[in-house]
Amino acid sequence: MAIKTFATGEVLTASDTNTYLANSGLVYITSASATSGATLNIDSIFSATYRSYRIVMEDVRIVSGVTGVSMQLRASGTTNNTTYYNVRQGFDYTTGAAGAAPTANGASWNLPLIVDGGNSAGCAVDIFNPFLTQKTGYAGQGIDSRTNGYGALSGSGFHNTAASYTGISINHGNTYTNINVVVYGYRIG
Repeated sequence: MAIKTFATGEVLTASDTNTYLANSGLVYITSASATSGATLNIDSIFSATYRSYRIVMEDVRIVSGVTGVSMQLRASGTTNNTTYYNVRQGFDYTTGAAGAAPTANGASWNLPLIVDGGNSAGCAVDIFNPFLTQKTGYAGQGIDSRTNGYGALSGSGFHNTAASYTGISINHGNTYTNINVVVYGYRIG
């Protein structure tokens, strides 16, 4: 679709508005939250309507300690816990030293999100082709909420199983006191 430009004083028609709304941007799918537990499952979010998705995790807090957050893919309410490949990397806030945490053939993706008890953290990840019967990929950026931790975290990886998935499981080794997750689909223009 060619991009139409408008001049000052020109009328923007309903047809023009509908065309632009139908062919661009993120589309809200659902949100979920938890204030306890170590796992948050969100099902029925991936479908043939979209090929790529954005998952935003905000105000993630835990009871105490330090923990990384991981994600697994789900199909029909069942979590897949094999063949995840990824790397999470960042730079130390105080020294600037780089650090990385790779996973090869693991049980989950290590998201670019590390939470320190009492502090809030968050991340945004894009999921590519989860509903198609092929390898699913992800890439994202997030926060390490430790004052002596790795800031500016990033991560990417793929799931080495060609399968169709409909949901996710967000996990860590502690107990949430809060987590908010919003899922969007990338509109196909």
